[in-house]
Amino acid sequence: MPTCSVVAALQATVHRVLDHLAAELADLGLRQAEINVLAQLRPGVPRPVGELVAATGQRPSTLTGVLDRLEARRLVRRRVNAADRRSFTIELTAAGGRAAARVHATFAALDERVLSDLPASAVAGFHRALDAVEHHTRSLP
Repeated sequence: MPTCSVVAALQATVHRVLDHLAAELADLGLRQAEINVLAQLRPGVPRPVGELVAATGQRPSTLTGVLDRLEARRLVRRRVNAADRRSFTIELTAAGGRAAARVHATFAALDERVLSDLPASAVAGFHRALDAVEHHTRSLP
């Protein structure tokens, strides 16, 4: 098997995963970034926007647009953060909870299929590799 850049292989795999998820969830009419946000939300558990920035890996300005679209579709609502009135929390609406449940189920099904092919040591190594990528890319704009 030819050797290739870990980063190039990761990027190609991420694109295939995103295409797979988009196809599985096509009936929801969501963009990949919107799916990413819904994957981070649980019914009844508001999340500060700053947490969503970190959890989704999106830039704050990008996330604002994603949240605007989700809010316009009435899948999420923004509220002033009671802990810091200068910021907002995001919570699922009832419709958003249903959409998020589909996203979570789709992610879980893919996780189950992938993990069934791997020993625990490979999964642990994969997570170490992701941590290293995160460490070396975190400071970039």
